[in-house]
Amino acid sequence: MPGQPGQPGQPGPAPPDRMAATRASYDAVASGYAEAMSDELRHKPLDRALLSAFAEQVKLAGPGPGRVWDVGCGPGHVAAFLAGLGLDVAGVDLSGGMVAQARARHPGLEFRTGSMTALPSGDGEWDGLVSFYSLIHMIDDADLRAALAEFRRVLKDQGLLLLAVHAGQEVRHSTEWFGAAVDVSFRFFDPDWLTAELDRAGFAVEAVTRRQPYAGAEVATERAYVLARARDLTAPSPGPDASAVPAGEGHGHADADHGQAAEAADHLAPPR
Repeated sequence: MPGQPGQPGQPGPAPPDRMAATRASYDAVASGYAEAMSDELRHKPLDRALLSAFAEQVKLAGPGPGRVWDVGCGPGHVAAFLAGLGLDVAGVDLSGGMVAQARARHPGLEFRTGSMTALPSGDGEWDGLVSFYSLIHMIDDADLRAALAEFRRVLKDQGLLLLAVHAGQEVRHSTEWFGAAVDVSFRFFDPDWLTAELDRAGFAVEAVTRRQPYAGAEVATERAYVLARARDLTAPSPGPDASAVPAGEGHGHADADHGQAAEAADHLAPPR
């Protein structure tokens, strides 16, 4: 399979600007990635079901169709799926190349460039937010926490968040992908550790779902999905003590040698 990540635990180089390296990597593979990934949801019934449940809950919160942001939108296929369910959807991605692909493939939707650690949005502007395989580029705990804080900032109180990540405890690095030279790392998350971080960031986790990979449709990694709701900013946290699963102690497996992380929608390798 082209673009297979490095071996489990294999460290990658640590450039001075991890975000720039990730942006350049996705710009380099944007066309091939979009061609391979744009119809992936057709092969993933659980992903479609979870996105549909997310859309239904956002619309029930009313009034109106519900304004949803796809953060790390890649070529825009998840945003387009949600728009087809009746939501008012826009997308943002670190890679200008990916945004160009999204705009070309889905001209009726709005896409823009931006970083998930400094989202180009005011406070409380969104009823819902989805981020599929974008947090996997938050290699350092500090970057992960900055991204989750931004998710909470731009969501309205009681706004809904749906995340998808690779489940595990490792970091992989890839230097070739879709025939292009890249410098991109992929972090796997322990779902328990991630839910504790969400609680710390101001979210109440409502559901955690894990599944095994769809054979022949995606790289062979376990997947985890988290549905969480933004707590009212004035409300105290009722959730678990985040210190019970401290970062950097075998849960998130951040690797300090990887330097600063960045974000863009991703699925480790193209479908076979």
